Amino acid sequence: MDRCIGLLHAAFAAGELFPWGGPKIMLKVLQKWSRPLDLSENDRHLVAMIVHNAGVYNGIVSAGLFATLWAGPAAFAVQATLLTGGIVAGLVGCATLTKATIVQALAGAAALAVVLTNSV
Repeated sequence: MDRCIGLLHAAFAAGELFPWGGPKIMLKVLQKWSRPLDLSENDRHLVAMIVHNAGVYNGIVSAGLFATLWAGPAAFAVQATLLTGGIVAGLVGCATLTKATIVQALAGAAALAVVLTNSV
């Protein structure tokens, strides 16, 4: 399950870091708003930088989760912390960005449940 969440965060990172005229995820979100956002070129650049920053976060979470898999049980606390961070980020994204980010929170919660169950 951690592998799946690590891959999910890697996909988020790719979508947020690679600028195909703007980060892919940013462009998708901007298309989904109930009212179109009329952003100036400077505003689009600022939003792109913020989304790129989120991509770095997701890349770090992904790398950290894969590292904890190789470290084994000794990395339980780090694993739980990274998954909890992903859950919180998903909830905040759901409340402030797009409802679709609930997938991140739900996937992280499922992975955390598996990790907690296997650590007992």
